[in-house]
Amino acid sequence: MPVYILDENLPSTVPIWNDKKFIHVLDISNKFSDGDIWNYAVANKLIIITKDVDFYNRYMSSLNSPKIIWFRTGNIKKKEFYKFVEQIWIEIEEMIHSCSFVIVTEKNIEAL
Repeated sequence: MPVYILDENLPSTVPIWNDKKFIHVLDISNKFSDGDIWNYAVANKLIIITKDVDFYNRYMSSLNSPKIIWFRTGNIKKKEFYKFVEQIWIEIEEMIHSCSFVIVTEKNIEAL
């Protein structure tokens, strides 16, 4: 059963995310809006992984939200992004289990 849902703005080909714990939103529907992703994550107790600031804004104003991992890494090459995720994924995963929102930049990881 999936634990994470990857937003469409993230590549589904990140090697560490090639696991049954991860599902890419495009594997569910190519017509899901951010609201649809949000509701799907809440209903299925999934953690959203995204690069989209809209999820942060919605989280800040919502009483009922899924857990979210927000990558704020800008535009970096895919291979660099893959390597970056692989190097920090364990730390991210540990943090998201004890909080509800994790912000990931190239310089640090912050929990809300």
